[in-house]
Amino acid sequence: MPNYWSTGQLAALTGLSIRTLRYYDQIGLFSPSLYTEAGHRRYTSEDMQLLLQILVLKRMHLPLEEIKEMVRAGNENLLDTLDQQISRVKAEIAVQEKLLSQLERTKQEAAKTENISFQELTSLFELIRLNRSDYFTNQQLDKMREHYRNTSDKALKQGEERFKELLEELKDKHEKGVSPQDKSVQNLAKEWQKLMETFSDGNQGLIKSAEKFYAENPQPALHYGLDGALYRYIQAALERFMM
Repeated sequence: MPNYWSTGQLAALTGLSIRTLRYYDQIGLFSPSLYTEAGHRRYTSEDMQLLLQILVLKRMHLPLEEIKEMVRAGNENLLDTLDQQISRVKAEIAVQEKLLSQLERTKQEAAKTENISFQELTSLFELIRLNRSDYFTNQQLDKMREHYRNTSDKALKQGEERFKELLEELKDKHEKGVSPQDKSVQNLAKEWQKLMETFSDGNQGLIKSAEKFYAENPQPALHYGLDGALYRYIQAALERFMM
């Protein structure tokens, strides 16, 4: 057994690249104990032991900066570091469990719809990811599911297409600077409102919950082209009908 190893030999023994070993040296994480007269790095058995410890810590997914601090501190902060890592792993597990739940629910919902498109699938996942239960009661969610189950695919598609058409027309009016009090805008807004009532089966509580959801979560709304500015424009056009 040699008394020391070159960078290439250490790389071969540990599976690390020479570039990685040099990087560790540059950041002060792991440096050789010896240098030849020509300036070549030489690693001792103590260096090898330290590197193996670093690799174990790296397999725990600890950041290099934390490993560096642990190496400097020795055993002083070991338990604190392990507690931090345990908390981090638990948080990651919670995120993955939530993702799994969202994927399973998305699959269940998507299975109810034939020929779901990629755009519809991603929109559906985004709705579930945002946890609609924060905005809708279980009764309201059941009401929405019942509506979709009892409405033909053709009627749903026609309704969604008209919904998008109305928003395009309203967006065009808005961009051209047409006043929300203009009769043409108010008529479009009123039709949009009636379509919303159709989707919600006339349940005003459900409509209010949906409005709150889309107002606070613009990303799903953008799937239909409904941004915050357009939403406020529509509401302004509907003001006289709400009085």
